Amino acid sequence: MTVFKFALLRSMRHPVSLVLNTAIPIILMFIPVLWEENAMGISFGFSILAFVIIFGAFTMSKNIIADKEDGAITRILMGPVTMRSYLSQNLLSSMIPLITQLVVVALLGMLLRDWSFTLALGVFISFAVLTATCVAMAFAWQCLFKNSENSTTGFSILATVMAMLGGLFIPTSLFPGILEHIGVIFPSYWAMHSLRYILTYGEFVNSFWIGIGAMLLFAIAFLLYGGQRRIV
Repeated sequence: MTVFKFALLRSMRHPVSLVLNTAIPIILMFIPVLWEENAMGISFGFSILAFVIIFGAFTMSKNIIADKEDGAITRILMGPVTMRSYLSQNLLSSMIPLITQLVVVALLGMLLRDWSFTLALGVFISFAVLTATCVAMAFAWQCLFKNSENSTTGFSILATVMAMLGGLFIPTSLFPGILEHIGVIFPSYWAMHSLRYILTYGEFVNSFWIGIGAMLLFAIAFLLYGGQRRIV
């Protein structure tokens, strides 16, 4: 069995990962009240979905630290598997379930929430790029720790800060002083930025792509950092 297949099967057998990456996003689409526009100009359903993606990406990345804890990575690398291949296959196995759920969300948006094709595509692109960024971030994060307990605790704090200061649930314009602008250092801020423009204009304006570009830069930075970390 390849590293990719093993990592994918192991991740999807985990109860938390299974719920975050399949059940919750679909259930959200069937709750009408979540998709009513709020004071932020964006539905809470999008905010919750972004938060689910952040934690979903983290749970899918736990294979790396699990392999470090039980010494599996050492045994894997003794075979015909390079470190680059091991890492890329783990990243790909994390991406596929998350991207698949976004396809379902976009289709349900058109069927249940009356989204236009352009809006559904914009939502998909925004969240797909956020997913790629969060997977890359989770990968880099796991490389920092030697045990899952410290990694999970630290990431829970990071995700909460990212959600709050990144504007997922509270408009950044309500924050005093520098806190109003600190959200730009989080991928979640740019995901909401892109969503707000596609929801407002119903088309792909330049500001939408600025948010997408910012998230891609984050993803590249995380991958470069994580790839240089000593994993074994």
